[in-house]
Amino acid sequence: MKPKFFSTRAQSGFGLIELMIAMTLGLILLGSIGYVFLSSRNAFRVTDNLSRIQENARYSLDVIGRDIRMAGYVGCGNIASMIVKTIANAPVPDMTAANALIGYDNGAGWTNPTAIARVAGTDVLSIMGAFGGDVNITGNLTPSNANIQINGNPNGFKTGDVLIVTNCSNADVFKVTNSPGTSGTVTLSHSNSTNTGNRVGTYGADSFVMRMEQFTYFIGTNPAGNPALYRISLSGQAEELVENVLDMQLRYGLDTTGDGAVNSYSSAPGTWTQVVSVTVNLMMRSPDNNLSTSTQSLTYNNGTFTAPDRRLYQVFSSTVAVRNRLPTQ
Repeated sequence: MKPKFFSTRAQSGFGLIELMIAMTLGLILLGSIGYVFLSSRNAFRVTDNLSRIQENARYSLDVIGRDIRMAGYVGCGNIASMIVKTIANAPVPDMTAANALIGYDNGAGWTNPTAIARVAGTDVLSIMGAFGGDVNITGNLTPSNANIQINGNPNGFKTGDVLIVTNCSNADVFKVTNSPGTSGTVTLSHSNSTNTGNRVGTYGADSFVMRMEQFTYFIGTNPAGNPALYRISLSGQAEELVENVLDMQLRYGLDTTGDGAVNSYSSAPGTWTQVVSVTVNLMMRSPDNNLSTSTQSLTYNNGTFTAPDRRLYQVFSSTVAVRNRLPTQ
């Protein structure tokens, strides 16, 4: 048999043309993968920022709305039909129907008690009322006394708290001057060291005590340089609730006939006792920039808002009834 010989031409490598074609196909494939990755990443950023905007807006409107509904609440009845006396010293304002809810259009007339700069052109809203659970009085009921006694201290009343005692016909607002206990018979003193007097009215066993507060909402610039929704309590302590709230504008529904229905709307009412509803408008922005392909233009506060950057912007609105202004209350 003749030996078999194999040709070496079948084992030759790629030529230059084949190599260039393979490299081109590889680059095309790599570019396609990169494009898909970048597109997915950008879609994720947009979705994540939209979720943050909606979550922040929902929380902001929920917190503000809850307090608006409680404006003027004194435990029972309508504040306009009760006799409320405030003996707590300033800066506690008198608990009246007129002071229960007050707005400041573009911040005009409002004195900022904090070092946080308010964002120019934004509105301010102050709400006063009784917040939290009630505790029945158990001791020192009659005659008028320099302290009130309750069973236990489930709401954690402490020195300096502003409280209201009420029997649904009369009420007194006072500041606690002692250090109340936490169990058993707890005494709540209200001496004239931080009150105009050390006596409140005479209250029976059907009376109860609640914590009194005034919350003021405004848009301020936080330490990171971003606009944020702040809330200030009677203590003067400011709490940052939500970041990236660019603007807050308020409109008030007025009842000018006394039937509880809105007859007109105003951004600066002349008579605050006529306010029976509040429309809260918020301009929210995304935490991240460079998300949209171009700057946005939105209709806001009866005008056109043009974004200064390529963040995402959205407008949210909610109308809330002031429950304690309704005739049925």
